[in-house]
Amino acid sequence: MLDIGFVAQTLTASAPVLLAALGGIWGERSGVINIGLEGLMVLGALTAVVVAVVTGSPFLGVLAALVAGIAGAALFGLFAITLRRDQVIVGTTLNFLALGLTGVWYRAWLDGPGMGKTAPGLPLLLGQGGGGLNALTLFALVLAPATYYLLFRTRLGLMVRATGEVPAAAAAAGARVSLVRFVVTLAVGGLCGLGGAALSIGIGNSFTEGITGGRGFIALAVVVFGRWNPLGALGASLLFAAADTLQLTLQAKQVFPKIPYPLFLAIPYVLTLVALAVRGAKGKSPAALGTPFEQG
Repeated sequence: MLDIGFVAQTLTASAPVLLAALGGIWGERSGVINIGLEGLMVLGALTAVVVAVVTGSPFLGVLAALVAGIAGAALFGLFAITLRRDQVIVGTTLNFLALGLTGVWYRAWLDGPGMGKTAPGLPLLLGQGGGGLNALTLFALVLAPATYYLLFRTRLGLMVRATGEVPAAAAAAGARVSLVRFVVTLAVGGLCGLGGAALSIGIGNSFTEGITGGRGFIALAVVVFGRWNPLGALGASLLFAAADTLQLTLQAKQVFPKIPYPLFLAIPYVLTLVALAVRGAKGKSPAALGTPFEQG
């Protein structure tokens, strides 16, 4: 018999990874590989909590997370696209910078105005209790098919895909490749910021160091597993979320009391790696992925 609570928890748990993965698809389809998704999610997660606590509005927290993600992505775009530095190195640096900044900010927040305070959570728009879904979860689920339509059925999507496949041809057709990639990179940051907010005030109503738990990197794996297709990413995100929800359920019910809990925590990550190994090798990335372009 279908457990509605399990399904709802799975959908909610899929939102952070799905939002970041959809951002990753846009970015990589434009030719930019950004492994700093984890850092952008952390920035969004903490910003959402702080602003939600200060203003008392979770929606302002979500908006602030969006802005924080865009700001972090703008820094990435400056070095990786405008200055044409190595995208992998810039993304790695962004991860370390975001983790360091949020760590310092979080401790200062706990010792100051945030002491003993909990952020207001996002209200449920569909269902109630354990079977309810909040606005960010519904947004993420709707955004997947919308992204598919935009990428593969519109001129905008064609232009973005062209900059990632044959940027010289896109430039000859009149596209400003670097500008397209920069704007898309900002969108990637915004989606990752929302993913962080979906994790902090969408699920737990708080922030802790390490809250993302590698979900930004899982999102990168989801992009490959889904073969740079938003609908594939939706399926992969749900698979990861179902495994994560399952391990939490097994721990809560003490189904296997003698098994150490870290092994339960590893279940969704191991499953993701296995699925990626089986399916990911068959995928083909955009031809110009990670290749800087200088407009003539």
